[in-house]
Amino acid sequence: MADVEKESLVRRRWVIYLMIGIVFGAIDFFYLGFLYELAGPQVLFASFPAGRFLLWLVLNVGIWLVPVIPIALYEARLSRSRLRSAVASLSTWCAAIVAYYLTNAVQLAFIGLPGRQELHISNHSAPWFWENWASVLRGDILGGITEWIMVAVVGGAIVGFLAASILLHFRPSRAT
Repeated sequence: MADVEKESLVRRRWVIYLMIGIVFGAIDFFYLGFLYELAGPQVLFASFPAGRFLLWLVLNVGIWLVPVIPIALYEARLSRSRLRSAVASLSTWCAAIVAYYLTNAVQLAFIGLPGRQELHISNHSAPWFWENWASVLRGDILGGITEWIMVAVVGGAIVGFLAASILLHFRPSRAT
C-alpha cells in the first residue's frame, strides 16, 4: 500500500474517532436527562443504598467507556501503539465533551427549557438576552468544557493506554 493511501486511511480513521465522540457527546447530554427521569431525584439525590448507587454510577460514568474502549482496542490493533491508542481515546472524549456542551447551548437556544425561557431565540429582542447568553456561554458552556476537558484528556489517555496495553500484552506482534 502506498504511503499516500496509508496516510489517507489513518486520517479517515481519526475523523471517524472524532465523529463518534461528537455523536456520543450529543446523545449523552439527553441520556443524562433520561437517566434522571428513569431513576428520579429520590434515587439520585437521597441517601443511596450501595447497590442502587453503584448502578447509577455505572449507568452515568461507565457509559463513557462505551465509545473509547472499542476505539482504543481498534487503534492499538492497527497501529500497535499504546500512545496512539491513548491519543485516540482522549481525542474521542474531548470531542464528546465539546459536543455535550454545544448540545446544551442548542437546547437552550432553540428547544428551550421551562426554567430558562429568557435564553430561547424567540426572546432575542428582550433587553438582557445577549447579556444572559454571554453569561451562560462563559459560565455554563465554556466553563463546563474547560472543567471536563481535563478529565477527558487525563482519563482518556489512561483508559486508552491501559486498554492498548492489555491488548498488546495478550496479542504480541507476529514475526514477519
